[in-house]
Amino acid sequence: MKLISKISQINLIDKVLFDSLCLIENYKKIMPENVSKFEIIDEESFVFSIKGMPAIKLKISEKNMPSKIILKSLDSKIDFSLTGFISKSDDQISSFHLEFDGNLNPMLQMMVKNPLQSFINDLSENIKNLS
Repeated sequence: MKLISKISQINLIDKVLFDSLCLIENYKKIMPENVSKFEIIDEESFVFSIKGMPAIKLKISEKNMPSKIILKSLDSKIDFSLTGFISKSDDQISSFHLEFDGNLNPMLQMMVKNPLQSFINDLSENIKNLS
């Protein structure tokens, strides 16, 4: 299943936004309000949970300066990745969006599609908290 977030504009140049997303502590700033837990595991990974759902561990698995950063799930019942795409809009503004790509059975897809879409839209919108 592949989901794509809305595109957000942020008042940061692409390289600064990329550097911000390489710092795990910044992910707490972009998490939606319904996140009940956020813990940093190490410099490359963190765990979070949303009310009513199990904890999810993510690790930065790939960095392509300054246009893409990929987070992969760890120890999760669902194998998925979140890819952040950064593009330069002008000298001071960047565009950002997320893609969720996961291997989900059809029954699970039906249950999680709308909450996941909302989650990645919130993350993409909250990217403005980094400026």
